[in-house]
Amino acid sequence: MPIGDTDLAATKQDVIASIVQRELISAMKIKPSIRDVSAFAVKGSKQVEFPRAGSFSVEDRATTVEATKVNVTYATDTIITNRTATVSYLVDPQDDIESAINVDADLAGRAARALGKDVDTQIIAGFEADATAITTVSAAITKAVVLEMREDLLTAEADPNQLWLAVGPTAEGELLAIAEFVEADKYGSARIPSGVLGMLFGVKVILSTQIVATRYYMYDSDGYGIAFQKQLSMGERDAPEFGVGAMLRTWDQKFGTDQLQNGTLLLKDNNV
Repeated sequence: MPIGDTDLAATKQDVIASIVQRELISAMKIKPSIRDVSAFAVKGSKQVEFPRAGSFSVEDRATTVEATKVNVTYATDTIITNRTATVSYLVDPQDDIESAINVDADLAGRAARALGKDVDTQIIAGFEADATAITTVSAAITKAVVLEMREDLLTAEADPNQLWLAVGPTAEGELLAIAEFVEADKYGSARIPSGVLGMLFGVKVILSTQIVATRYYMYDSDGYGIAFQKQLSMGERDAPEFGVGAMLRTWDQKFGTDQLQNGTLLLKDNNV
């Protein structure tokens, strides 16, 4: 018996799934820089809740004197997983057969890129809504702005190894005008991690096309979070009303984003 489309369908889906995962990952530029708490997004819940707490104060206890009893106050960070990002499409087989490209694989990749960019769009919108504006008003990123942001975050007990500066395409020229960015080995590391535009005073700089001009954000990875309650998945069904072999395909993922640590580790520009 000859091997046909039915026999190969599973392998085709494996190939498409591989393309989708690769494209999805490459499209999400900002997501890897924030805290992923998807492990807490269990089935049956509408939101993710996890505790945070302050620190103990330390005293120098004198001999024979009772130590002062101190309290640690707990609070809860919450992320509501209420966004069901969806892409659905159908290709008429009469048009598909006339195409020189593998339409299934091409559209799957495009769907993944759109869903990946949507994740970044939601994160950036959250940055803009929740971040604290710095004091300096400057449309351009300058050395003084970066130092102010870094100082404010470190004062708020941010981890210097987890600091990120997220910028848009128009900021690249501004960064290249800062000597410490061009010569990363002066203040930071000459070895730039994969996916990072560069480093400035030890802060990793990441670029996203979703960030508009005059907007920029600096944050600790623990300052903002994302939770996927449902990872990217695909459903399909025959749609013979559009011709024999027509397939309706839908991709979706369910997630939410929000500030963590009460927003203390998230800063933005002061540009209206």
